[in-house]
Amino acid sequence: MHFFSRLVLCLSLSVLVSACSGNYSFNSNLDKENFDNYIPAADVSVYQSDQIDPLSAEYLGIVEGVSCQEKANHAPPQEVDARNSLREQAALLGANAVVIQQCYPIAEPVACLAMLSCFAKAYKI
Repeated sequence: MHFFSRLVLCLSLSVLVSACSGNYSFNSNLDKENFDNYIPAADVSVYQSDQIDPLSAEYLGIVEGVSCQEKANHAPPQEVDARNSLREQAALLGANAVVIQQCYPIAEPVACLAMLSCFAKAYKI
């Protein structure tokens, strides 16, 4: 009888352990593409137009960044997010400096409940 109790206990533990060992996956918004794009944006500085002129910077083009409120329970669009987004775009152009030109809300955005857009000139110093 003692042997039978041990056998039942071992089988029960085996069933419990095997029930807990499933094929689980982990999902995260930290993917390699987001990480690669975020790091270069940290190297893009924001300047005023009168600061950039004496630096003999190379003009690379206009960049845009947006902040979008996709759902009613999400945070409203923030200028800091739009500015970070345009810094990411500038980094992709090879820029290390931007001069913010304008930020404004987009009237009746298509894919968002509310949207804010910022434009900047991108430069390489």
